[in-house]
Amino acid sequence: MAITIRDTAPRKRNVASLVGGYVIAGGCFVLWVLCASQLTQWPPSVPLIATGAVVAAGIGVWIRLADL
Repeated sequence: MAITIRDTAPRKRNVASLVGGYVIAGGCFVLWVLCASQLTQWPPSVPLIATGAVVAAGIGVWIRLADL
């Protein structure tokens, strides 16, 4: 008797998790820039802003994947 493995249906991705990831990433970036401007001088340096963008993108991706 042959054993047949059925493919599971792919998960449907919710639009709300995608939008939520973008919103959280945007909010994290704004908070990063505001905190950086308070801790340093206005405007924050380009490397500091770039680091904030990377951190915010990472948090947004994490929220997006965790919400699936």
